[in-house]
Amino acid sequence: MPRFDYLDEPKKKKIAKKGKSPKNDPEPDGRIHGQTAERVEAVYVRKETIRAAWREYRHDGGESVSELVEDLLLKWLRERG
Repeated sequence: MPRFDYLDEPKKKKIAKKGKSPKNDPEPDGRIHGQTAERVEAVYVRKETIRAAWREYRHDGGESVSELVEDLLLKWLRERG
């Protein structure tokens, strides 16, 4: 085979094998392996806002923006009650 002939050949699609992998087996509660029991919802916030808050939170020793958001939402709910 000449040096670059493989570029002219049609590409073969890789087919994933569906074997008996523990990743394919559902958990006892019906979740797929790797999913958490908690439901997650997407929210939209400007990148600049997230990045600025993350820099400050990390500077103060925080580890996760998700934890910060959850803490702020819970605090807001408590204040309303």
